[in-house]
Amino acid sequence: MKSVGKFSWLHYSSHEVMVGDIGFGGNNPVRLQSMTNTATADVEATVRQSKLIFDAGADLVRITARNIAEAVCLSDIRKELNSDGYSKPLSADIHFNPAIAVEAARRVEKIRINPGNFVNLFPGKLSFSNEEYKNELDEIHKITTPLIAVCREYGTSVRIGINGGSLSKRIIDRYGNTPQAMVESALEFIDIFRSDNFHKLVVSIKASEVLATIHANRLLAQAFVEKGYSYPIHLGVTEAGEGEDGRIKSAAGIGVLLIDGVGDTIRVSLTESPEKEIPVAQKIVASALKNRSQKDVARRFYEKVFPFKHYLNEAEKASNEKPVTGNRSRLPEVPLQIDLLRSNFEQSYNKPMAIVWEPELQSVIDFAIVAGSFFADGCGNAIRVDTKNDATSYYETALSLLQTTGRLITKAAFTSCPSCGRTTFDIEKILKQVKEQFASFTGVQFAVMGCIVNGPGEMEGARYGILGSKPNHVDIYFNGQPVLKGIHQDKAVAELKKLVDENEKK
Repeated sequence: MKSVGKFSWLHYSSHEVMVGDIGFGGNNPVRLQSMTNTATADVEATVRQSKLIFDAGADLVRITARNIAEAVCLSDIRKELNSDGYSKPLSADIHFNPAIAVEAARRVEKIRINPGNFVNLFPGKLSFSNEEYKNELDEIHKITTPLIAVCREYGTSVRIGINGGSLSKRIIDRYGNTPQAMVESALEFIDIFRSDNFHKLVVSIKASEVLATIHANRLLAQAFVEKGYSYPIHLGVTEAGEGEDGRIKSAAGIGVLLIDGVGDTIRVSLTESPEKEIPVAQKIVASALKNRSQKDVARRFYEKVFPFKHYLNEAEKASNEKPVTGNRSRLPEVPLQIDLLRSNFEQSYNKPMAIVWEPELQSVIDFAIVAGSFFADGCGNAIRVDTKNDATSYYETALSLLQTTGRLITKAAFTSCPSCGRTTFDIEKILKQVKEQFASFTGVQFAVMGCIVNGPGEMEGARYGILGSKPNHVDIYFNGQPVLKGIHQDKAVAELKKLVDENEKK
């Protein structure tokens, strides 16, 4: 490894990777993307939705390929888009089956593979000897070699996409389900591609938990610098949800990294129509660029605040008082500017501090990124809303941000995936019903997930969950285990309510 400073991840510099005719990383702007949620086999619907996403401003559209037949459909989708003047790149989303990846790599400009489920040499095994660990890595290399050959032949790029909800059991056994585990999983696959001299790689590490996402991507950027790598980094929060909550969670998880110069392409994952993600992504990028922190200020700040795991300021630890919101504050106040906040903290890090938010001058996205960064790093002790208008909704926004950053829990938490072609029930409708029904259950986490790929893993922290199982049907989970199976979506929330009423009364 190279000898580098501990803050080398700040303003991480990547090289350019071409995906079709569009460059990712290097000196290119932050690229925006989304994913279709139509059935891939329905070529007409998928083409129509891809156009909506591109028209909204996306640089790339990702499409799931669950089997060989869907991978073959990618050719028709690509052909129809081309004929209508849409030449921007497509990416195929692959899980479980390397053969599907090979087929898709012949047909679109990029594929995404998930190391957590790409190869499973020891199904059901939870503990691995060093020999078994090596054997599975050797098997991954063996199976990946034909894919690399096809990608090289067709000029296809690859996203190595790590997801906190679907890490391999082998990785979890050695590193736990941690940000470090996600980084190690990425590095293993990168090194396999590098050993075959293949470098058209983009790398992502995502989780539904904002702090895990932030810490893992900082660790990844630092590891890249130490190893002399410079691959573009794709950012996202896997299951952000919908509405303002989803936008706050996305801005906090993505924007916090962008303001420190980490991230080359982003996807905002909302449980809404995918084209709605792009305007949110545009606002996050614009806000992050406007609010970017100076490297020297950031470095001095992170000399006091460890950037790779949870930190809590001394004032809160000493008083044991959680952050508060309001239109007045008895604490020293600092405007909503990241370098001012960091410089003030650096000079008096044992003293409490209030952030001042002026909603008429600073958008919710600005607030979520700047205040989100400060609170996610364990700093700040109050939010004062400075407005001449009714501040009620702004207080709710402030409380949502404090909950997103893990600093103050005041309501139920909801995790939901954005859906894709693997989702076979009305996830948007069910999510809205779940939020309406259970919003008052403070501190209880609910999850609404589209499919088996990341659903069970991302639901591990949720007390209650709904997971798509077959067309128009779901399974209902309690404490990470399925307790009701094959429930029609129209009855799902009623059945979940029975479960919640039974258990929350105890």
